[in-house]
Amino acid sequence: MQPRSLLQHHKHWLAAACALLALAISGCQSTQTNVSSVGPAIGGQPKTAELGKTEREFKYQSAIYLNVAVPVFDPGIPLDAKGNINDKKVAEEDIWPQVRRLEANRFAIDTKKALAATKVFGSINVTPDASVSADVYVLGKINYSDTETVRISVRVMDATNDIWGEKTFEHQVGEAFYRDALRKDQNPYSPVFNDIAAYVYDLLIKKSEADKKKIQQVSDLRYAAMYSQEAFAPYIVSKRKGFTSRQTVYDLNGVPAANDPMLQRVNLLQAKDEQFIDQLQDSYEAFYAESDEAYRKYQRETLPIAADIRKKKAERATQQLVAAGSAVLGIMLVKNSNSAIGEVGAIAAGAAAIYSLSQAIQTNRELSAQRDVLSEMGQSLDIKVTPQVVELNEQSIELKGTATEQYTQLRQKLLEIYQIEATPNQQL
Repeated sequence: MQPRSLLQHHKHWLAAACALLALAISGCQSTQTNVSSVGPAIGGQPKTAELGKTEREFKYQSAIYLNVAVPVFDPGIPLDAKGNINDKKVAEEDIWPQVRRLEANRFAIDTKKALAATKVFGSINVTPDASVSADVYVLGKINYSDTETVRISVRVMDATNDIWGEKTFEHQVGEAFYRDALRKDQNPYSPVFNDIAAYVYDLLIKKSEADKKKIQQVSDLRYAAMYSQEAFAPYIVSKRKGFTSRQTVYDLNGVPAANDPMLQRVNLLQAKDEQFIDQLQDSYEAFYAESDEAYRKYQRETLPIAADIRKKKAERATQQLVAAGSAVLGIMLVKNSNSAIGEVGAIAAGAAAIYSLSQAIQTNRELSAQRDVLSEMGQSLDIKVTPQVVELNEQSIELKGTATEQYTQLRQKLLEIYQIEATPNQQL
């Protein structure tokens, strides 16, 4: 073999060897396992986190567990100056009110579940609104939701009316989420609710034991004052937070004796109030379960549509920009050139503008068709609220209407009972 041929032969061999070595190295890297210990062990292999899934640990060293209310989220439906639904903005922002109302309930329940998983709170309840008695309130608003992207603003407050913090959370579901069969029953939005729960926890651990105790006491006294301002309002003082803030916060001005007879009567009413809220959780859970199959199908089938809409919006914006640029170029060529070349350039630029504009129009049509599919899916979802029956002084009282209306009816009944017991010799 000639020296030159031999050299070429060695070069080919060396290249092939390098390629095989690189393949071997890359193969080792791509098949790296997360198992760090092998061999027989009683109880089996130590449990490791699911691949691609990390869970945060929450450590809480306190004897005080605050009760949390998660009011049904604000659905974020745009309103006009008169408080009516702004149909123009609803259309522009691709909002389907019936879907948003359903999500407002489901997202509150999802937040409750994420908070419960931290195991650092007392009772955690989804409530019709923020008028219920609780120590901490997690208030949410849906800013955006299209099954691919969800954006939620959260405000955390306590019973003293102090705002712990405000933050907006966003999560985008990957287009390949449903390719994994193990995720079939998983909530694609779970990361955003886990982030909310972690945020509330981070705010909680900044509070001292004295802060948490005061929050509980203010919560109880504000509830008591709702029934008797004369007896309990003197124990609470309100003040402005800061010189420039309009926010009113509440502080303690003392506490009544534990054996105060009026306080004991209120405690009985509060127990019935809490029982109603507790029973209401069954209704929220039933609603969640009832809507689950339809909503999961809605998410699964519209995820690629939502992703495509996002891409087409970007395409449309680019096409419109190109069309406008080509049109401007054509005008400039016409104005600044009298030559045949200039005329040809102007014609070419005009043709490019027309083509880009036609592409934008076509994309617009496809966008509209996909929105129609989104609408059809959304209209099959609705909210159902079942009546509640509450046993009160050996009487069955049926509460009808929305959860908020039912809760208002219950409060009115409890007030009547308190007034009768406070003035037993007077006819009310």
